[in-house]
Amino acid sequence: MWNNTNENRQLLADVSKEFIAEIAPEELEYVDELLAEYHENPPQMSSGSDDPLGFGGDIMVAVTPVIAMALSAVFKFLLEEVIKSAQAESAALVAQKVKAFFNPSVQKPVTRLSQEQLAKIKEIAKKELRRGGMNPKKAEDASLMIVAKLTLGA
Repeated sequence: MWNNTNENRQLLADVSKEFIAEIAPEELEYVDELLAEYHENPPQMSSGSDDPLGFGGDIMVAVTPVIAMALSAVFKFLLEEVIKSAQAESAALVAQKVKAFFNPSVQKPVTRLSQEQLAKIKEIAKKELRRGGMNPKKAEDASLMIVAKLTLGA
């Protein structure tokens, strides 16, 4: 998952530093060490305690781990939202790319279909045409037309 990548850690560090500069500028020189410790020993999910980082009383040792914890939760939410959005957008993109195979003047297909893929398409088309009641000769011709359209784009 993206949460455990170097990219996530770097983004968390960059964004955390921006917040730490505003909230606790005295921690700026220790941010990298505090974040490294945060990643080595991430806080566990709260077990009902008011203090998820385990600091006792009203004294908090550092703000950086708390900021990192909050930002991590925000990143997780944003990642879920990006995934939802990408799924919705990808459906439209897939439809557009499939359409491009049949009408390359609109947009060239990104990839050419292999001979094996074309054979499979012909088989699938022919099977479905036959299942729909078309006679074998017409089903063969129609499936070849589909493959030709995909191959030539004409």
